[in-house]
Amino acid sequence: RIKIQNDLDKLEKWSEVKRMKFNKDKCKVLHLRQNNQEQCEEVRLQWSQRHRREVCSDRLAQLALKEELKKQEKREEQIFAELWEEDRLAKEKRGIEDFQKKSEQNQELLNVLNAQVAALDAQKEEAKRLKEEEARLMEMKLFKLENERVQMEKLQKQKEHRDMLISSARAKMKRLNQEKQEELALDMKILERFSHESQEDTEGKNQRKVREQQMYREYLAQQLEEETHREKEMDKLLEEEMEKSWTKKVEQMRLEKEARKRLMKDVLDTRRLQIEEKLERNAKQQEELAQDKKLLAEAIKELNSIEEKKYLRQMQEAKAYREQLQAQITYQQQAHIAEEEEKQREYESGLAAERVYQEKMKDILSRPYMKLAEIHPLRRKLMSNLQV
Repeated sequence: RIKIQNDLDKLEKWSEVKRMKFNKDKCKVLHLRQNNQEQCEEVRLQWSQRHRREVCSDRLAQLALKEELKKQEKREEQIFAELWEEDRLAKEKRGIEDFQKKSEQNQELLNVLNAQVAALDAQKEEAKRLKEEEARLMEMKLFKLENERVQMEKLQKQKEHRDMLISSARAKMKRLNQEKQEELALDMKILERFSHESQEDTEGKNQRKVREQQMYREYLAQQLEEETHREKEMDKLLEEEMEKSWTKKVEQMRLEKEARKRLMKDVLDTRRLQIEEKLERNAKQQEELAQDKKLLAEAIKELNSIEEKKYLRQMQEAKAYREQLQAQITYQQQAHIAEEEEKQREYESGLAAERVYQEKMKDILSRPYMKLAEIHPLRRKLMSNLQV
């Protein structure tokens, strides 16, 4: 661009110098022509010939200048075409670079979005796993409650079985006592019958038998009392033993139940805290991802806006440069055309003046009083040259 401007400035200065020289020579010729009109015909004739030569020389110079201007115009067009091609290649290169840059940016954005999608998928999977874990814990809790219910039913059945055993033992003891009492009653009847039968025996024998019977009755009474006492002791011991065993078993089951309950409560509380912490972290991560996504969208929007403004600015600059360059070329072309037209008008005006001058000279020379013998030798020589 600077080279073209320098070439145009040089061409304009060169054209201006030529134009000033031509105007200067023209003024000089006009001045000399005016002086010639005041001098003799011979001098005017010399100046006419000189003027003709100068006009021819100027015409040749004009033709040379015109040819040079054409060459310069071709060079300008070539330079303009080269600049246009260079600008086109530069734009094409910038377009390729911008496309590659945008492709890389889009790929980076795509990678970020893929990473965010993967993170969201991982969070969804984690939330799903936490829900499944919570459902599993709930199932464990229900299973624990079911076990407690089954254990309570088992205890109830054991209590019922214990009560049945106690009742059965008591019924058996009662039956045995009743059988013993019946046996004792039978023995008493037998003794009474023996007593009646032994009344006919002698007194000694009777006394002995009475003593034996009395001892046997006392023995039976003692046995009955001991049996009754033993039955009561057995009932008491059985009941105490059953109660003691039941109380111990119930206490053991209560302690085991409380231990399981505490363990389950600790496990559930710990797992619940872990789930709450994970859910809180997931919620926070989702919020951060949403914020990052929003910031990323804003950055993409801003980047697109900047790229669009940059592209519009480059297009405007390129358009302004093309318009400026075209305006300079158009101005130079118009200036050259105007200068050529001015020179052509001046040349035609000079030719017209020369024709008028020649006609006047011919008219003067064709007059009757203008005889060759009467003419001054110098004038005659000039006239001969003019005729030639």
